[in-house]
Amino acid sequence: MNHAEAVRVADRLIARFESACERIEIKGSLARLRSEVKDIDILLVPDLTPLPRPHLEFGKPLPVVHKTMLDKMIAEMEEEGSIIVEKNGPKGKRFYLKNGDISVELYLVLPPATWGVRSLVVTGPKDFSHWVVTRRKMGGALPNGYRVQDGAVWEGDRHAMNLEGETIVGFDEEKDFLNFLGLGWIEPKDRVAKWARR
Repeated sequence: MNHAEAVRVADRLIARFESACERIEIKGSLARLRSEVKDIDILLVPDLTPLPRPHLEFGKPLPVVHKTMLDKMIAEMEEEGSIIVEKNGPKGKRFYLKNGDISVELYLVLPPATWGVRSLVVTGPKDFSHWVVTRRKMGGALPNGYRVQDGAVWEGDRHAMNLEGETIVGFDEEKDFLNFLGLGWIEPKDRVAKWARR
């Protein structure tokens, strides 16, 4: 799909989902201004306000209970036949638009303090994303003594199975994470990996 059409589709989706989100933005190849895109990547912080429980009616099927408004909206879109859902998890959702041949990936950011890292990684490109989350001693951009795990930066080099008690380093924006890496702001379209030789 060409860039202009993909932006129109992404804008319509954002308009539909924004009331169910605390924050929502276009990422991926659209943010990098690619002329042709294969999918639409959207990063969001969902509104986790519990929905009222539906009323039970005698003799009728049990109503579906949705955890969040975003879950409800996606279920409604699937019911109306405008999307085909492929993945519907707590951290990410993927669906195909029925009236176009493009997939949409929703990346859910929880906790919100991980936005800066997740935004940078989802925007890509892939090689750049891999480079920024790889430690310097391995040729990447991440300072030694830190690691990226579950979409967040943590103090310490060892992968932890249980993150309880671990120290998370939060970055509200991409620029904050880029500054932490010592790179300064880089426009999405200009992002390239600069692997260091070991």
